[in-house]
Amino acid sequence: MNENSVIQELLVKAWEMRRVGNYDDARHIVKEAQRLCNDYDYNSLGRIFHIKMQFESDHRRLSKALELCKKSLINYKKSNNLNKIAHSTRHLADLERHLGKEDDSENNYRVAIDIYKNNPNTSNGDLANALRGFGLLLEKRRKIKEAIAVWKETKDLYQACNLQAGVDEANNRLGLLA
Repeated sequence: MNENSVIQELLVKAWEMRRVGNYDDARHIVKEAQRLCNDYDYNSLGRIFHIKMQFESDHRRLSKALELCKKSLINYKKSNNLNKIAHSTRHLADLERHLGKEDDSENNYRVAIDIYKNNPNTSNGDLANALRGFGLLLEKRRKIKEAIAVWKETKDLYQACNLQAGVDEANNRLGLLA
């Protein structure tokens, strides 16, 4: 097995440890993956910083999560991995929304959504998740007409994914905006 495969296996394992709340082991595994990673393995570095970002976000340390998200995005941009660029940009926008950085958040949602819509390989779920956060931000910014359009699109995408919780949330948001 080559070193990159080992790194990817470690990152999958770290994500699994995070899911069950075993942050100590997950952090140790990510540290090992980063130790094995060379400076030019931008996709792996992007994923490493993404996982570290998620650790911080899970513990509501949003400023630290934002810093790590930016590092993830820098690496994905170096790799020219459009799906990961969009995904990281969406997370960046989510964090900025939570931190009250509304202008930055709106800009980053628009960037992520544009990348997703122009990529024929984008999953409905990824686009729906980006639109969901954008809809919440538009509501907060009192851009009601645009928020309604975004929530309708979000609902359709969640329906296509058979994600009833997403459909229900979109219906709820639309009801509040009516």
